[in-house]
Formats: sequence, structure tokens, C-alpha cells
Amino acid sequence: MRIKLTEEQYNRLLVENDKKFLDGKVEFPNIGNKVSKFIVKLFNYIHKKVGHTAEGLGRWGSIVRIIKHDFSLSQSEAILLTYNYNGFSNKNHGVKEGDYSKFLGEPLEFYGDFKFNTQVPVYARVNGEMDGWVTGTATSQDEFIEKLASGDYDDIDSDWNSDVQEYDEHRPEWEIDSDYAYDRISDEIGDLRRDGDIKHIKDRIEIM
Repeated sequence: MRIKLTEEQYNRLLVENDKKFLDGKVEFPNIGNKVSKFIVKLFNYIHKKVGHTAEGLGRWGSIVRIIKHDFSLSQSEAILLTYNYNGFSNKNHGVKEGDYSKFLGEPLEFYGDFKFNTQVPVYARVNGEMDGWVTGTATSQDEFIEKLASGDYDDIDSDWNSDVQEYDEHRPEWEIDSDYAYDRISDEIGDLRRDGDIKHIKDRIEIM
């Protein structure tokens, strides 16, 4: 398939910095930041394989896999191209079916994983045992024993002044407190934005 360039498309492809995204923070080894002839062919190929949109998790995953396997691109490159394929497809009204050459030289929009460095709340449960007692009512010791065996008792209490014998060699299993973490991160970002401290937020963000 031969792709003819208009003068406008040719000039767009000549613009400097045709590799980097996000003001130079991201650069991919196999694709630039504009729609190249290679990407036009890739988009046309995807259209024949899957259709004109990447909407829906199943279709999105299929396109990412096709780009990775059929074009030997990385996961990050495949995700970015899938996102842009979907965007250009939604603009592709009035164009020859499955022909994305109209977008040759157009800028690609970055789409990828970010990481925000913060303090994450965690919790752990430590198991152990200490002196205590179980209470219940009965007519005799034998009846009380039967109630204990069947779980029919009133209360369990402990002597909090006694020593605790911990299990698991003093190694609690820590877990992220997800519900609290979501609220806490939202509050943290909200507070920083209200204070006008956007730079501090961006300084703590990394591109994965």
C-alpha cells in the first residue's frame, strides 16, 4: 500500500522532536509522537482485524495483543497506539472505510501508566494468647463443661495486665487499608490543589 503525502502532512512530519511525549519526559524506541506511515498501516490492519473502535475491555485487550504480537511492539507502545486508534476512529467519519492515511502527521496523544508517591495506610492482625476466662450459667460443672463444648457460654474476657504470647514469630502480615487509602489520597490531592501546590503534586508523580 502506497501512501501519498499532502504538503501539510509532509511539513508536520518534518517538525523537530518527533519522538518524545510530555515535554520530553517519555520516548519510545519504535514509535514517534506523530502518526507515521507505519502507524497508518498499523491502524488500517487493526481495522480489518477488529473494527473501527477499541471501546470495551475485550476489544481493547484484543487490539493491544495484536499490536504486540503482530508488530513486535512493547506493552506501553501497544497501549498508547490502542488509545490513539480509538480516538482517530471516532474522528474517522466521512473517510474511506478503514483508511487512516488522513491522519498522517497528526500528533499522537500520550496514554500510559503514572505513579503518585505518597504514604499508604496499612493494617495488620497479630495473633497471640493471654490469660483469660469464659463465663456462663449452668446447674453443675458437668453441665457447664457440656455448654463449653457446644459453644453455649455468655462471655469471654481476659486479664489485660498479663503478658501476651504472640504467634507467627512476631511477624504480622501487613495489608493495605484500601478503603481508607482511596479517601486519604483524594483528600491529600484536594488539600494540595486548594493550597495551589500543583508543582509539589507533579514532583511526586512518575511515569511507569
